[in-house]
Amino acid sequence: MSSSIFSIEVAARLDRAPNLLPLLRSAIVEQPQAIGLHQKWLLYKRASDALLGHLGLIERGCWDYFDDDARAEKDFKMWLGGMTTEEGARRQPSGKPDPYRGEPRYLTFTMTFLIVRPSPTDHALSRLCEIPEQHLWRRDVFGRLLGGMGVINFASVRSDVMYLIPRDDDWGLTAADLAEEKFHYLRSLR
Repeated sequence: MSSSIFSIEVAARLDRAPNLLPLLRSAIVEQPQAIGLHQKWLLYKRASDALLGHLGLIERGCWDYFDDDARAEKDFKMWLGGMTTEEGARRQPSGKPDPYRGEPRYLTFTMTFLIVRPSPTDHALSRLCEIPEQHLWRRDVFGRLLGGMGVINFASVRSDVMYLIPRDDDWGLTAADLAEEKFHYLRSLR
């Protein structure tokens, strides 16, 4: 069985959207241990809709779609590692975000899918990700991708993961955190 991968990660202003963190966190923590395909689709839709509702606050991002089996497997392990290696771990809290004064705070949210190929889901994602190179890092493209995630049928998903950094708003990432090498892949959106 061959695989493809679709991944998307965004960095959004936490200090300007105090309700975004709890919305995204709920999509993660409300996943029961045993979950049906439709319920899983609903949780990812909830997360995508929350990000779409705050699209203007997304400042950085990264997304990938590859239909090469070896790369899909390797990249999925890399994205999964982002959840288990505490990449975003801070040594101390950054403090609660202040929307009027102070340094901006950010969250990152990641969704990754290892897709059965060939499948209708893989075909639909391939079409969704046909973006001209000069438009790859535009906010409206991220809106298109997040809005189009409804094409994912979890019967065609071999494995998936979503994760959020930080869990609590007083541990929000700072601009200095995002400037570190470990976040180099997050590109500024225009």
